[in-house]
Amino acid sequence: MYNSDKADSQDLVQQLLESLAGKLQSVSQSVEALDRSLLAQRMQARGFIVGKTAVAPSACASIRTNALAQARAQAVEERRRRPIAVLARALGLTARLEAREAAAESCKPHEQRGITGPHGRLLIPVSPDTPFVASALRAAFQGLGGEAAARQAGLTPAAWLVELAVLVALPGAAEQPPHLDVLPRDALSMATLFLPLQDVTAANGATVLYPAPPSEVAARCDWDAMQRGAGGGRTFSADGTDTADDTVGAAEARMRAEFAEDAAASAGLSMPVSSPWTRFSKPALGLGTPLSMALKAGDALWMDYRCFHHGGANRSDELRAVLYATFSEDREEGEGAETMDAEAGHGDHTSFSMAPREQCHCLSEYLGARL
Repeated sequence: MYNSDKADSQDLVQQLLESLAGKLQSVSQSVEALDRSLLAQRMQARGFIVGKTAVAPSACASIRTNALAQARAQAVEERRRRPIAVLARALGLTARLEAREAAAESCKPHEQRGITGPHGRLLIPVSPDTPFVASALRAAFQGLGGEAAARQAGLTPAAWLVELAVLVALPGAAEQPPHLDVLPRDALSMATLFLPLQDVTAANGATVLYPAPPSEVAARCDWDAMQRGAGGGRTFSADGTDTADDTVGAAEARMRAEFAEDAAASAGLSMPVSSPWTRFSKPALGLGTPLSMALKAGDALWMDYRCFHHGGANRSDELRAVLYATFSEDREEGEGAETMDAEAGHGDHTSFSMAPREQCHCLSEYLGARL
């Protein structure tokens, strides 16, 4: 009798536990559905989302150290190829030239020695095979919500990785003009993952966003006309030569550029880069209130390509380094997109960090178990 009652009690407890597990699973699924809904609302309303502490800061520090070491090695090789270095070797003056350059570098903080870049900014291409990079991308997407985050930017797991680099803002780098990296069009879905490799603040040049619904930005301007005015290219970078003529307000663009240069000089910053975006005022682009994205090392920022943004000025005495990865899906490529042209790459995006033949990695590789 006793054994029978004990068995009945155990069965009852087991049933209660199974019932509780089922309810907990149902609650968990409801929470995940709510998270996806909130994620969609944030992405659709602002053009970006943030995942807090998605990547271990130690991994970020390792990526940063490796990238800066790569940049120093590249700078050494470039210095060796300079005409003055070739002449110094021919005249037996290499030691004297190196001593002079070493003396100039010794005035910089140790971390900044050997690191240079035009207009105070340096792009250091990396690959998914670079230590810690692929695992950091996976962790970042997991922190953002995995495939759900990709879908909110209009991307499927088949989207291609078309940009992968560490972007460094040196002390004294001036801010960029507000810009889109690629002009909007209906057939294109694209988004960029930003991963700060150390804490970023307004002082050291945090990325500045102009929150707005991506669909509203897409309808805001005649982007096709802007594309024709830019010579047909759809990649419309913040860094590039301004080819504006009198028909697109060249005089106003020159005045705006001169004002930016004067402001940078007054603040002791590097000269801002020439850009086609200087021809447009913020009101003309419909920009609202800017938001400086102060983030901790390991936070992840996922941004729709239709979100206006710019790099802030680095008024600190430290390097600011951010890993970024851009994924693109171009429906104009049609059938056979997997047989990407080794010379042209994917669609008509001009990559600044990956050669066309290197654009062979899909978003699915970084979504992991969230697929």
